[in-house]
Amino acid sequence: MRVLLLSGARAVRMAGIPERVLHGAASRFVLVPVVVRLAVLVQALWSVEDVSSLWPVVVLCLVPALAEIGWLLVWSARRPSSLRLVPIADSAYAVLLSLGAVSLAPAAQFPDVVSLTWPQLVGTVMLWTLLRGAFAGALAIGAAVALRYAMSAFWRTGPPPTVEFLTLFAAMVTTLAIVALLGVSLRFALGLGEQRGRAAERERHRRDVHDTVLQVMESLALPAPADAVDPVASLIQVRRTARAHALRLRMSLDREPASLPGGLGLEQRLNALVADMAVEGLRAEVVTLAATGDLTADVVGALHDATREALRNTLKHAGTARAVICVEETAGGIGVIVRDHGAGFAADGHRPGFGIGRSIIGRLAEVGGRARIESVPGHGTRVVLWAPLAVRSPVG
Repeated sequence: MRVLLLSGARAVRMAGIPERVLHGAASRFVLVPVVVRLAVLVQALWSVEDVSSLWPVVVLCLVPALAEIGWLLVWSARRPSSLRLVPIADSAYAVLLSLGAVSLAPAAQFPDVVSLTWPQLVGTVMLWTLLRGAFAGALAIGAAVALRYAMSAFWRTGPPPTVEFLTLFAAMVTTLAIVALLGVSLRFALGLGEQRGRAAERERHRRDVHDTVLQVMESLALPAPADAVDPVASLIQVRRTARAHALRLRMSLDREPASLPGGLGLEQRLNALVADMAVEGLRAEVVTLAATGDLTADVVGALHDATREALRNTLKHAGTARAVICVEETAGGIGVIVRDHGAGFAADGHRPGFGIGRSIIGRLAEVGGRARIESVPGHGTRVVLWAPLAVRSPVG
């Protein structure tokens, strides 16, 4: 479906605004003519002396407003193509309401009926201008003027006052100003979103390099007891580990993002992580106390990657080769606790580095979770990770 938001809509499209964004904004801005129509109707009711005999007309004037609000809440998301039918249906109803109310009302109430039905035509002009552009709005004004003269001829009254036509023109100009503001706002929002997206992508790239390449190089540089006893075997083990990680990195670069292991559950990915860490000399055990099958891929990835960073820190700094990973459901989400009984450190006076600050805390924050590091010198370290069951907003 083609939605034209003002006559210069091609300039809006050239700015890079996607069609679905334009459609979503247009469907929400349908409320603007509805609100204006109701405001003008209230003003007309205030000026009518005897409203008691005109309540049927007032109720019929409220029907399109309620119908358009219902369409916005129910049908606009289910059937986006129905947006093109809104101005057509609204125009047909406005014409039928105006002609029907005038033909059935007593001659003495003609001015009051016109003042109550006129807001329908004002809203119709705004709808056509909003969804089809300035040219369509001008045509709608011409049709409204012709209809108003036909109503005057039907009752043999004088020509309509000029202020009514000025109201239509003002409604079209106001709508064009709103649409122009909408286009500027969309361009600004998309530009800001792209800027933040690039910043998030750079942060993700830095974090991935830190968690893979840098961590593997540091682990290879760690001294091992077998280096002095059997240096040849140690060298072979280093080369084997380097080849395995190089192959894993190459596979991750060659695969598309959709083919990455996001479909695996949290328990399966943690078990695979434990197997990878065993190659590097860390023996870890996974204890699962909660069902993890319904977690989204973003939550699983964040918990897995943060756990990997915690285990690598254990391997590098804890001075122990054992760790325990406990998965449990807590506080409406999933918690992962990584525990070791190594050297520990003074967590209160320790400033988080890149690994803790970005790879653990920052990664959990992206999915609405949190992380806490608990450590005491000589008593090991406890890394507590928590993430919600589902991510409410897109990551990054």
